[in-house]
Amino acid sequence: MNIYCTSGLGADKRAFNHLTTNHDLTHIEWLKPTKNESLSYYCIRLAEQINSKEPFILIGLSFGGIVACEIAKFLKPQKVILLSSITNKKHLPSIFRAIGSTGIHKIIPASWMNPPMSLAYWFFGVKKKESKQLLKEILDDTDQDFLKWAIGRLLSNEVIVAPENLIRIHGTNDKLLPLREKNGVITVDGGGHFMVIEQAAEVSDELNKLF
Repeated sequence: MNIYCTSGLGADKRAFNHLTTNHDLTHIEWLKPTKNESLSYYCIRLAEQINSKEPFILIGLSFGGIVACEIAKFLKPQKVILLSSITNKKHLPSIFRAIGSTGIHKIIPASWMNPPMSLAYWFFGVKKKESKQLLKEILDDTDQDFLKWAIGRLLSNEVIVAPENLIRIHGTNDKLLPLREKNGVITVDGGGHFMVIEQAAEVSDELNKLF
């Protein structure tokens, strides 16, 4: 079974490095979006990295979960597993939705979108020294233009369509994307938004039950 992963905003395969799974994970590399490219067109290009002739599973982390749902519209994965993600933009924190409604994110320079590290640690629920260092490296390496495009897509009116074969794993202490509904959701007790690193053992155990 091929298992493909899409990471969060600006993150890369390092976000999955601490997971120990029964199968190898193939990371889908982000592409540079074209100007004003919609999420649907972007995902069509992104999906070229997937061998859809063989059975496969999609794992999407945070923004990557929204991407995984979009890809599932036109490909047929065996399962779609969301980690620390959402299936409805109404579940975004109210401040994010307010920013989206005003459109202010469109005029803010991309360089302004990286929060101070102390705030990032709190939002991502990062406490371990190693996790803090990894998060800092990921944020430092983030392509600012991609980040601004992705935030624009996240705050747009584009609708998330949750596939029928969806499985969600979410931390109970996620401050960035709080858990709004628990029905049918596999929860990681005390897990924050960066639980794939901070609570990697628990997340790995839940994933291995699904493969």
